[in-house]
Amino acid sequence: MTPLKLTAMTATLVLTMAAGVASAAEFGALAYSRGTGSYGSSHNFSTRADAEDEALSNCSSYADDCRVVVYFRNACGALAVGDRRGFGYGWSGRRDEAQYTALANCRENDRGCHIVSWTCSK
Repeated sequence: MTPLKLTAMTATLVLTMAAGVASAAEFGALAYSRGTGSYGSSHNFSTRADAEDEALSNCSSYADDCRVVVYFRNACGALAVGDRRGFGYGWSGRRDEAQYTALANCRENDRGCHIVSWTCSK
């Protein structure tokens, strides 16, 4: 086999593997209970439904009024909660941007907002 053919085959294999990895969907979700302030999260699930179920299950261990507030795919999600259990959420390809958005949204509803949970699914 010539070096040129070997190089071409190697490049094709690397590109094929990279495309397969990049296209894999990994979902995450955050759930929150306004009644108790409990929350749950999930990441790296192959389906949105599985990610949401896991986040709800993690939250529901402590409260019976949990609901999914955000789901995300190949990204990061964050949940911010304020003094009176007002909340905000955000998602982005970057953790810091997800947290910034969550805090900004929380501050529209409450004071004393702070990040209580974040996770990335990618």
